[in-house]
Amino acid sequence: LESMLQQMNAKVLEELQIDPLQPARIADLGCGMATVARYAAEHYPLSHLVAISIVEKHVAMAKELNKASGLQNQITVCRDNFENLHLSGNNFTHAYAIESACHAASPNKQKFITELARILKPGGRFCIADGFLKSNQPPSGMFKWLYQKMTGYWAVPGFADINAFRSELEAAGLTNICVKEISYRIAPSVAYVPLVCLKFFVKELWKNKSLRMKKERWHNVYAPLLGMLVGLFRTKFGYYLITGEK
Repeated sequence: LESMLQQMNAKVLEELQIDPLQPARIADLGCGMATVARYAAEHYPLSHLVAISIVEKHVAMAKELNKASGLQNQITVCRDNFENLHLSGNNFTHAYAIESACHAASPNKQKFITELARILKPGGRFCIADGFLKSNQPPSGMFKWLYQKMTGYWAVPGFADINAFRSELEAAGLTNICVKEISYRIAPSVAYVPLVCLKFFVKELWKNKSLRMKKERWHNVYAPLLGMLVGLFRTKFGYYLITGEK
């Protein structure tokens, strides 16, 4: 599973078309604990990354991990809201968001897209990897139940409709937009989800002699399992890689 995640990181960075022989300023919009930023810093040593997270705990942990990796001078970690960034405009050569745009509050992520377009330099490239709905029709039936449970457990306001999302990118002045569905490409890593959850349960039983956990930890177990089931509704939901430039 770890190697598959690394492959996704590599694919996103490949789509950004970063020249390893030229300085680059890269924004990680929704960095978590900056795992991808560290991967980028190691593979593009002339780059400087600004990693953004709204979660204070993630920012603190990312800084510690960056320091432990000796990358604290190459990666700046900031607590900020990617729908209202305190960053200068026309300031980044590249930007990416991996499974973070879905956390934007606006329905089709308009505010996130506006900020993405604002901070990129003219000619700057972006790449977004995330799940999207395939229709603007409200979810219904079993899919609706699974979808609502998944978004609730993951604390996601909702996934954007892929066609509306593309229209918002175009409205923000972004060009050369390419939308690729890669659901089948991530299927092997999704297949590992039940095994990962089983290992988690065994570890909890071994460590604590029980499965008594905080509600949030249970949610972190349920959400990937529900995500796997949601992904089976191929006509309603998909995983996409979206690229373009300013």
